[in-house]
Amino acid sequence: MKKIQINNFTESLYYDELSNGLKVYVVPMKNKKNFSSMIVTKYGGRDINFSIDGNSYNTPSGIAHFLEHKMFERDIDPFKFYGKFGTDVNAATSDDYTCYYFIGSKCFKKSLKYLLNWIQKLDITDEQVEKEKGIILEEASMYKDNPSRVIYNKIKENIFVNDPKKNKVIGTDEDIKSITKNDLDLCYNNFYIPNNMYLLVAGNVNPTEVFQIADSETKKFKKKETKGIPIYGKEPDNVAKQYEEIYMNIGVPKVNLSYKINKDSFKVLNLTPFELDLYLHFLINISLGVTSEIRQEWIKKELFTDAFYRISEIESHYVIEFHANSNKEEELLQSLKKYLHNLELDQDSFEREKKIWIANEIRAIENPTNTLYSILDDLLDYNCFISNKIECIKNLSFSTLLKVRDLINYDNEIIIKILPLQLQDKNSK
Repeated sequence: MKKIQINNFTESLYYDELSNGLKVYVVPMKNKKNFSSMIVTKYGGRDINFSIDGNSYNTPSGIAHFLEHKMFERDIDPFKFYGKFGTDVNAATSDDYTCYYFIGSKCFKKSLKYLLNWIQKLDITDEQVEKEKGIILEEASMYKDNPSRVIYNKIKENIFVNDPKKNKVIGTDEDIKSITKNDLDLCYNNFYIPNNMYLLVAGNVNPTEVFQIADSETKKFKKKETKGIPIYGKEPDNVAKQYEEIYMNIGVPKVNLSYKINKDSFKVLNLTPFELDLYLHFLINISLGVTSEIRQEWIKKELFTDAFYRISEIESHYVIEFHANSNKEEELLQSLKKYLHNLELDQDSFEREKKIWIANEIRAIENPTNTLYSILDDLLDYNCFISNKIECIKNLSFSTLLKVRDLINYDNEIIIKILPLQLQDKNSK
């Protein structure tokens, strides 16, 4: 068991890899009464094409999410088991992973043992799979009426050309209907394996106890050398679709402007992936954060009622998204584009942003669940835990921030508008 101090805090991360390949990360917090734990498989909605021992497989979109649903098919229902202790339990599927988690303050040992045994078995029938299709189709139907979900999925669909991240995590109706028990067994047997998984624990726990429980409860959970290897394909710089309008039952139009940026653009700076991520977030937050001058100017002009940005990525590209609710969406878009192409930065704002990020790091360690997601993000993005984030933030330089700004290529953009239904007839004339 290795011990890594976190940002010179009193808290430390304990890490080890079990003999079966399961990687375990524990952050004890003596001043907390609660705890949080999750087990994660590096298998998500994006992993529909993969190879196993040299053989290629193509599976329907939505299969990772479908599998998450069927993992709740248990003799002892997870919700009933954890409900006895007043413990929250759930699961989630993203593009890149599936996780099962609990958050509670009682009966930690029992809770952890159940979690570890829960994911070691898939026992389903063809009839259960067919029944689940109706449930998931109903869930998918609800998402179609959710403007935020629609625009999120449309960004991926219109940005990516080849990468399977362009697909909905829940899948299309046709793909959901086509999923079989054999599909689910194939994916479970090759991705729900200990050497493709993490166990993360934080809060009022004893790390030695956690490792002992993890080891004893996974003795029969065997490593598999021929696990699934995802195939994503080469992604070009161009976008799939530059512009789209969608009409929905909303009052205020929603608008999105997103840019697809090749990571190779920044190679000349010789930055680590974590450093580059920091610089991009700093750049956008200083420029368009809640305290930025341009944001205040747009508020005075009533160019939006709500706005935010998000940065996502795949191995080769960043996607920088700008979202807003606006009754003057075209004026806002033109102003935003002009502003980004002529972006001016000042060192005082940069230094203030550093202090804000450092304060956020300090606050994050106070929450067990936030701590787990911080660790998970690092493992997925950088294949290791970044234990010295505050030091890295302090070492960022304003001159490098300017270089990052100058290297951003805004050529590959998409615009998506969700407009009120009453405008559809007007715009079609």
